[in-house]
Amino acid sequence: MKYFLIILLFSSLNLFSQQQPDLDFPINIENPKYTGVETALIGIDASHNNLHTLKANFAPFAKLMDADGYKPISIEKITDEILDSLNIFVISNAIDSSNVGNWRRPIANAFTYSEINIIERWVKDGGSLLVIADHMPFAGATNELAKKFGFSYEDGFVMNEGRSWPPETYSKKAGNLFDTPITKNIDSLAAFTGSALNAPSGASIIAKFPDSHKLLIPEVAWQFEENTIEKPIDKVVMGAISKYGNGKVAFFTEAAMFTAQIIQEQYKVGFNSPAAPQNIQFVLNTIHWLDNGRLLEIVRDHSDE
Repeated sequence: MKYFLIILLFSSLNLFSQQQPDLDFPINIENPKYTGVETALIGIDASHNNLHTLKANFAPFAKLMDADGYKPISIEKITDEILDSLNIFVISNAIDSSNVGNWRRPIANAFTYSEINIIERWVKDGGSLLVIADHMPFAGATNELAKKFGFSYEDGFVMNEGRSWPPETYSKKAGNLFDTPITKNIDSLAAFTGSALNAPSGASIIAKFPDSHKLLIPEVAWQFEENTIEKPIDKVVMGAISKYGNGKVAFFTEAAMFTAQIIQEQYKVGFNSPAAPQNIQFVLNTIHWLDNGRLLEIVRDHSDE
C-alpha cells in the first residue's frame, strides 16, 4: 500500500513543489580530490528553467562537490568565456519556458542552437559535460543538445510492469550494471524514475533497464491511459559516457540519483536513500572521470560550513 500511495504522489506536478533538498544528510570524504588553495570550478546550469539548480534541488550535489574540494558555481548564461573558466559543466533537467507548468506535448527545445554550438565547441576543445534529463518533459527539452554529441533521449517514462514507484536497483550481480571507468568500485546503483537514452557506438554503457520495464510515452506527463504508447527498452540505456574530441561527455536519464531530496517531509529520494548506499561514490567517480585538470588557485572560504 505504501508504494501505491507514493506513486500517486509522483503523478502530479504538485510533487515538485513538495521536494526539498536534504542538506542534513551527512557527507564524509576521507581523501578529497582538492585541498588547500587548489580547486576546480563546476558550473551548474541555471539558465534554462532548470528543476535542479545549485540553490535548489541540486544543493546536496553542490554540498558533495564542495566536500570533495571542488567549487560549484551557478551558471546564469552560456558563453564561450564562462565555459572556458569551468572544469566541468553540469546541466540537469532543463526546460523551455513554454513548458513550465505545462507538461503536455509538444515539448519545446530548451536550448538555442547558438548555445548548443558553444557547448559542443567547448567540449571538443577539452571541456567536460554532464547532462541529466529526467522523464518527460525534461528529456524532450534536452534532446537537441544530446543529438549534437551523438546521443538522443526518448521523452517518456521508464517504469516497471506495475508502474509502482521505485527506487530501481541496477547491479553487477543482476547483469544490468556494467564495468566502466566510473563503476569500477560500484556493485549497485539506485535510480528514481526517469527517461531512456540512445547511446552512440563507442560509448561506454553504464546500466540498462530490467527486461520487465517498459518505456511509456504519454501525451501529458504522468497521465498514463489505455492508449498511451509503449516501447520496448532493449536498445535504450540508463546512462553512458564517451570521449568527444579532446573532451568528455556523460549523459544520464535520472537526476535524483545525483542528489538528495525529501518528499513530503518523509520519503528520502537520492543518495540519502537507504536503497542507494553507493550512489555518493558513483557521483564522485563520475566527476573524477570527467575532471579535465583545469585548476583554479583560490583560497577556499569555509565560513558557511
